[in-house]
Amino acid sequence: MKSSIELREAGYADIVYVARHMRLIDRTELYAFDETENPEKLARELTLYERYHWCAFIDWRPVTIISAIEQSPTLWRVGMFSTEEWPKVALSCTRFFYRTMAPTIYDLGCNRAECRSIVSHTEAHKWLDSLGAMRECTIHDVGPKRESYIQFSWTREKTKKDWTKRRRNVSLWQA
Repeated sequence: MKSSIELREAGYADIVYVARHMRLIDRTELYAFDETENPEKLARELTLYERYHWCAFIDWRPVTIISAIEQSPTLWRVGMFSTEEWPKVALSCTRFFYRTMAPTIYDLGCNRAECRSIVSHTEAHKWLDSLGAMRECTIHDVGPKRESYIQFSWTREKTKKDWTKRRRNVSLWQA
């Protein structure tokens, strides 16, 4: 029997579940700023923000959290963390990004979305590249462990051109 994959709004319990079971590389990336490594604290902090957190489920089991947090009316921070089952939902999450997440934040006035990824998280870098994110710079000495991160971004004008070429059949943008 084939597993069903669904993406829908994430609640506190979904975020806690994924945070408790997340991949080691995601844990390293997320907790470089907070050595408590507390899943409940992470879920509380995320749910303090707007409702733009989604969860990918396999047969009702939370697997991946995707978030978009408004920093200012035109600037958003995006992120993702997952369990070891990420490969099973990666394609669905990619489609969700193009069809739902990106249009949602751009309709809300986003001109720039950005995220940082720890330099050792090459799987995340490949996914971000596939989503059309631009690698802008490397940021050194982040957090108490002095990790290095790569800054990725999407800007409205650059992304509009790239996505138009990549996704001719998916209309994401208003004229």
